[in-house]
Amino acid sequence: MLVFVHIPKTAGTTLHKVISHQYRRRDILIRHDSDGPVAETLAGRTGAPPQVVMGHYSVGLHRHVPGLRYITCLREPVGRLISHYHYAASFTGHYLHQAIHREKLDLAGYVSSGLAGELSNGMTRMLAGLDDVEQPEIGDAELAMAKENIERHFDGVLLNDRFDEGLLLLAERLGWKTPYYLRRRVGNYPVSATKLDAATRKLIEDQNAIDLQLYAWAKSRFEDLAASRPDLAERTAAFKKRNLGVGRAIFIVREARCRAFG
Repeated sequence: MLVFVHIPKTAGTTLHKVISHQYRRRDILIRHDSDGPVAETLAGRTGAPPQVVMGHYSVGLHRHVPGLRYITCLREPVGRLISHYHYAASFTGHYLHQAIHREKLDLAGYVSSGLAGELSNGMTRMLAGLDDVEQPEIGDAELAMAKENIERHFDGVLLNDRFDEGLLLLAERLGWKTPYYLRRRVGNYPVSATKLDAATRKLIEDQNAIDLQLYAWAKSRFEDLAASRPDLAERTAAFKKRNLGVGRAIFIVREARCRAFG
């Protein structure tokens, strides 16, 4: 079983769509923490188990389903929090949207608000598999848990800023057809929104110090993997070019088939 842990605002929606083109709809289960424990959902299903489970939930299903493998996406924490804020502020369906506007929160106020655990080291919280992702503080122990889970149970950790390279390696590992994609839910906030004053940047970094360590470790790990594949840069350049051309048409055909036939 393949399990995609979708961490918000890490390019996960794009990967979600890629995955949906690689498997039949009936073999995919989409589930979130807000729907209840994934293990209970699987236990209540009849028939064959799904090949893929994906959604916004924390690592932990491997305790109930031996042998499963995870994948996820990570993003540089400051950029992730900027995107998180602007998405939540603009999308009325986001669970923090009303709080942002009711309390008139700017980015700094949002990050320091304590409204949700995912605003403070949210990536580490999810990958450590905490029983309570909203616990007030996390530290070195949770960081070590997240790293151990990645090393023992993950087939791939894609980085937002090296998405294409990671996607090609993941597709190769899992035997996927060429993973053409269109970017999904790309933030449309102004470029000026990414130009932070020093105080706000420091606040985000302080609130996400553990995630910064996790991201640096994952990036170093990915760079070692990429360096072991001397053909990766050339393959990635060719894929990028093809993805912008014929790949778009192939993606659209796959999406139409997926919606029509599952």
